[in-house]
Amino acid sequence: MVTPLDGDVAVCTLRAHTLPARLTGHPRVAVAGPLVTANLGIEEVVRGTLARPAVRHLVVCGPDSRMFHAGQSLLALAAHGTAPDGTIIGAHGHRARLPNLLPSVVAAFRRRIAVHDLRGQDDPAALLAAIDALPRRPAEGEDVPAEELAASEPRLVRLTAAGRVRPIASAGAGCFVVLLDRPAGRIVLRHYADDLASGHELRSHSATALVLAAVAHGLTGDPAHAGYLGGELAKAETALRLGLPYTQDRPLTAPADDPEDDPSGPGPRDPAAGARDPVFSRHDRVAFAPCPAPSPHDLVPSPHRKAP
Repeated sequence: MVTPLDGDVAVCTLRAHTLPARLTGHPRVAVAGPLVTANLGIEEVVRGTLARPAVRHLVVCGPDSRMFHAGQSLLALAAHGTAPDGTIIGAHGHRARLPNLLPSVVAAFRRRIAVHDLRGQDDPAALLAAIDALPRRPAEGEDVPAEELAASEPRLVRLTAAGRVRPIASAGAGCFVVLLDRPAGRIVLRHYADDLASGHELRSHSATALVLAAVAHGLTGDPAHAGYLGGELAKAETALRLGLPYTQDRPLTAPADDPEDDPSGPGPRDPAAGARDPVFSRHDRVAFAPCPAPSPHDLVPSPHRKAP
């Protein structure tokens, strides 16, 4: 979150993702945001603070990750700098290395920014009082040239966001159905064979777990179709978490805007999609998507149907 251009304090709230919104109204806070990783995340903090010429303080607050140690690594950067390969000296973080930052940018950060360790503090009133107590520091030295900051960005090649899912005829036999079991708090992924009378079922609260399991069990080997499943299951997980209506192959909508509530609106793409388990809400309607044929010997049979 960005606030006044003349603010002289940046705030890194570590794992406290809602805290920045409660700090950014202060006139001295120029920018506030969380930090998760001890590599690319810290690089963003360094570039973000140096890109604002007025910033002279960085307050590190909120709970640090016991796995990634991003806060400890940021403090180590301020205290010790980096080795020639970009590794943060004295950092305990996971892969605490800054491969993209020029040495001159790291030096400018350490010279210009005073880093204050308030890890563990997540009370907005206490943090704002601490910010008020910070001394005003004169804007000494030259700003970091924009070309140096630009040269400290990752070198990424932009690709076209385009691809094609194979047609049903070439994607294999069977179909996938995605439903929600709201009472159990689970996403249900069903794979049906061509006869629509046998198949397999996976259940989890996690879209990621379901995609990985579908691939591991041989339900799909087509990268494009796995991508489709990932997107669809992520929608289902979001709907489950936020209590939104969910219909496979349709955009998520607020309940009042659900096109399925309009009897004149379009229905499911497949006549068989009207069938659903009675435990599911009226919004958890389904549609079929193509998938490759399963490998019956290594799949988990559905408790509701006989394995093929």
